[in-house]
Amino acid sequence: MSRFVKVDITRETKPVSEKGFGLPLMLATSKALDYKVYTDISEVAEDFAETSREYKLATRMFGQSPKIAELACYGVSYVPEADDATALVAALNDLVVKNNDWFYLVCAENGDDELKALADWMSTQEKIYGATTQNVALAEEIKGLYENVYVSVHDDADAFHAEGLLAYGAPMEIGSYDFAHKQINGVRAAHLTAAEINAVKAANATTAVNELGLIVNLTGKAVGGDFLDVIQSDYFLRARLREDIFQHLATTKKTPFTDPGIAQIVAVMDTRFKAAYRQGIIAEDENGDPDYTIEFPRRADIPKNERAQRVLRGIKFRAVVSGAVENVEISGVLTV
Repeated sequence: MSRFVKVDITRETKPVSEKGFGLPLMLATSKALDYKVYTDISEVAEDFAETSREYKLATRMFGQSPKIAELACYGVSYVPEADDATALVAALNDLVVKNNDWFYLVCAENGDDELKALADWMSTQEKIYGATTQNVALAEEIKGLYENVYVSVHDDADAFHAEGLLAYGAPMEIGSYDFAHKQINGVRAAHLTAAEINAVKAANATTAVNELGLIVNLTGKAVGGDFLDVIQSDYFLRARLREDIFQHLATTKKTPFTDPGIAQIVAVMDTRFKAAYRQGIIAEDENGDPDYTIEFPRRADIPKNERAQRVLRGIKFRAVVSGAVENVEISGVLTV
């Protein structure tokens, strides 16, 4: 400190907290447990016996390649035969008030009532829930109801196939992969009839099948009918655009309500879309350029009352997702 010289420095380097897209949460049901994060299966063994469903589920999650860096866990004491499934929802509502920086939900209990209760709750979130059931009829019942729920049907109650699929994708950059035809370590082919497999696929669910000697999952669709990687990309762009624009507003002395000020917001969006293209979310057009457009109003076209309220409306974008190839059909002719 000096009585003669005063120096004030404004730090504009602290970033806005970004929503995590690689962290799965395991909702434990065998006992109450405060929120914590595991980095290895050995840490799970300190809280759950190796015979528990939690340990088996965590083994599936940590057993994929690439391996997840972390697995969050939160526990509630729950008895399926005695307790109502809404207790699981209540636990999650309590959790997200304090710890909400996770993206994938898996649960040790996958009974019909529990799965439907968690799927209902998940419909209010920008997160993804993965569950494995033994009930083909349940998959048919919930078909089309939830855009962000991924269900696998498997006869092995400890397969945790859908959960393993989420763990497979969690360490990777969204847009760089899809979920079709993936091999999940530790999961055998489901013992389902051809008719049951067809019913599972028609219900927008998946299962583990033996295809040309490889044990792979059947499809990458969520039960709502859209592909899960598209849902991920949707949520990712929503969150990142919110963060990017707020970061700009919070670290800029002033964003004027003028054409140059509006252009600043559009430039932030443009930067994010270019990044989304590089990571595989957005397709390229016939010229090899990122396939998106941003429309925005000029200041003169914005009503005076909106300008007075300092609310910028009317910015719209169109982006073409890159998608992925899941099935191939080829026709040809052999001749002599």
